[in-house]
Amino acid sequence: MTHPKAPSKLVLLPAALAALMLAACGGSTPEEKAAEETAAEAEKAADELTAKEEELAKREAELALKEKEAELAQREAALTSKEQTAKKPASTTKSTAAATTAATTPVKTQPAAAPKPLIVPAGTRLSAEMVTPVSTKTTRKGDRVEARVVSDVMVDGKRAIPTGTILSGTVTERVSGSNEIGATPKIAIAFDTLAPDADHAVSMSASLVQTGKSEGGKDTAKIAGGAVAGAVIGHQVSSDKGAVIGGLLGAAAGTAAAKNTGNEVELPAGTVVSVTLDNAVEMKP
Repeated sequence: MTHPKAPSKLVLLPAALAALMLAACGGSTPEEKAAEETAAEAEKAADELTAKEEELAKREAELALKEKEAELAQREAALTSKEQTAKKPASTTKSTAAATTAATTPVKTQPAAAPKPLIVPAGTRLSAEMVTPVSTKTTRKGDRVEARVVSDVMVDGKRAIPTGTILSGTVTERVSGSNEIGATPKIAIAFDTLAPDADHAVSMSASLVQTGKSEGGKDTAKIAGGAVAGAVIGHQVSSDKGAVIGGLLGAAAGTAAAKNTGNEVELPAGTVVSVTLDNAVEMKP
């Protein structure tokens, strides 16, 4: 029985030599190769970061240099301007200063001329409504009276006396038909003040006269009728002298009746009247 032969030493020698050569060439395991590659990449990244930092520092240095150059240029320009100003003639400096002063000094403006007053001529009629009621029976001489203008008075196309202006005056004459037998009732008012508003008043002169109708013959009839009635009453209250006394009493009673029932002039508040200016009036426009 035969046995296989052991491998020859000559056959194993090349394999051993190859292993020795591989070891001599620095052969390593896969783990070692991966570690080597990682280290190489980290070194490369560090080199790139260093390069970027150097580039950034270079740019910052260049920017700082440009800013410094600009600042120097501004200083040189300012220095040049001062030198040129110092070389200007004195007259030019004075004219510049005068121009500056004129520009800063406020211009004095002339005040606007006051508008010319409006002259309302004498004879102008004013339409006004009575504010104060007036009656020849109750109003007394010397009483103050007011009326209100109800229509604008225009002068040269401008309103001289506006609607609402107050006329103030005094009762200068008053005759009552009830107090004077056969008298014509009459009331006269002299207006002396014209006030467009509460803060302004103008002196003026204007008159208003209103008259009524006298009863004349009616007064005589009333007196006679009263005498007859009085005589009858006298006879009733007296003896032989009663007729005379009654007649006298009756005449007096008739006179009183005539006085109390005569005509009167009544101007209630709101009555529109016409007032004529006696003199020219100067009004503000």
